[in-house]
Amino acid sequence: MKVQELRELLSNADRVLLEKAFVESYKQFTKNKKEEVDQIIQDVLTGKDPKKEKKSVPVSFEALKGEITEFLGNAYAQNYFVPNQVIPKNQRSKWRFLVKNYIKELSKIPQESENYEESARLLTKLYLLICYACHYYIFSTENPFRSIGWEQQELFQLIVKKVFGLGYTRKNISDLLLYAATDKVSRESLPVMQEMALLSELKTADVKYMAVEEAKKLIDERTEKLRTMGKYGSQRYELQEEVNNLCDMILMIQTSLAETESGVPYYFKTYVESDKEITLYHALDIMDWMEENEQWLYIYEYGIKKKIHPREELASEYNQRKESLRS
Repeated sequence: MKVQELRELLSNADRVLLEKAFVESYKQFTKNKKEEVDQIIQDVLTGKDPKKEKKSVPVSFEALKGEITEFLGNAYAQNYFVPNQVIPKNQRSKWRFLVKNYIKELSKIPQESENYEESARLLTKLYLLICYACHYYIFSTENPFRSIGWEQQELFQLIVKKVFGLGYTRKNISDLLLYAATDKVSRESLPVMQEMALLSELKTADVKYMAVEEAKKLIDERTEKLRTMGKYGSQRYELQEEVNNLCDMILMIQTSLAETESGVPYYFKTYVESDKEITLYHALDIMDWMEENEQWLYIYEYGIKKKIHPREELASEYNQRKESLRS
């Protein structure tokens, strides 16, 4: 529809229908686009002229890299949160706008650019910083991903695409597996969401098998560390979470390869949990995320064969799933 046709249509529209049409149209924008449109709406409704988009000035990559490196150092030093002489008080809350702009600029760098590899590295560092901020106060917020206008899994998927743009190497796969397995997540996210994002970018069977091998190597390294660590070691919980999240990732990959049956014994053997019923619960939850009903039933029945006694809600769900399969 042309602008003039839209104006003619609006001139004869009922106000209630007009508001409904406007709201429904607004809903179609992405979160990032809404932020751009919000100011235009506010300007128009208050009688101001909408601000015309300024032509972007090319940014020197070296200058951008230096700015991001300095920002990362200040962020980890808590200079955007605690009183200090480095970042003025009136500038500390603006960290979120800096990060938004950094992500925007880095994500625009094309794969054929000589700066692509460095842009992927910097983008990853920014992502890991925001993950860190989910567990430690380095900014004045309890939800840093929301503050920068990104869902954690969406930003992670951008990182995955950017890194894999450099190739499906074992190192790239291993690094991304570890980033997905972190327990440093936002209040609106879970590690499995990052794992699903990573799984969606493992495009071939060969790459998936490589990912399983690398995940098992990471698990072996962490299991060895756990053996040498005291029962109440400060890093113990973090290592156990990484092992368990990597186990989830392996099960997801093997299920996507139609090899759930070969993956389940490893999962139950390796998952760090003394109560095997809890291990069963987590395995079934993974199948829920993957919407794998038959594999859910298979894992439940595997647990029964191993003398595991599922909680009542799981037993009830099993019966419902079996019944729906018959009908």
